[in-house]
Amino acid sequence: MTALSGLRAPLLILLLTGCVPSGPDRAASEVLQQVLENHRATLAGLNTEPPPRTLPATGRGAPSGVSALLGQTREGVIAALGQPTRRRPEGEAEIWLYQGTHCALDVVLYRESSTPRVAWAAARASGTESRTEAGCLSELTSG
Repeated sequence: MTALSGLRAPLLILLLTGCVPSGPDRAASEVLQQVLENHRATLAGLNTEPPPRTLPATGRGAPSGVSALLGQTREGVIAALGQPTRRRPEGEAEIWLYQGTHCALDVVLYRESSTPRVAWAAARASGTESRTEAGCLSELTSG
């Protein structure tokens, strides 16, 4: 028996234990797993289909990115994306949700002077599939 073969088992154990997160990393993994499970449960509980668009998207095509929406008025956003799925007032702001099959877009309009304009917008994937921002905007404008 060579010295190397006698070290195989201890080396294997060391390698395997090095792959298992411990301490803060393991706790963070558990928290993230719980958040993911809660998110999935919430989505399953809603079990709703996005409503049909009330206004068709214009022939201009999808905005190149959410940054193209920044500074737009309500009318500009509606011209680009159609009517939102949901609207919610929040103090001086108004929050719009565009819900697609595989993604969602959150838009926050904030009053500058007397005209509400887009101050913040973010696209996000729905479910476990990854979705680019451009892909999400394309999905939302294609109906």
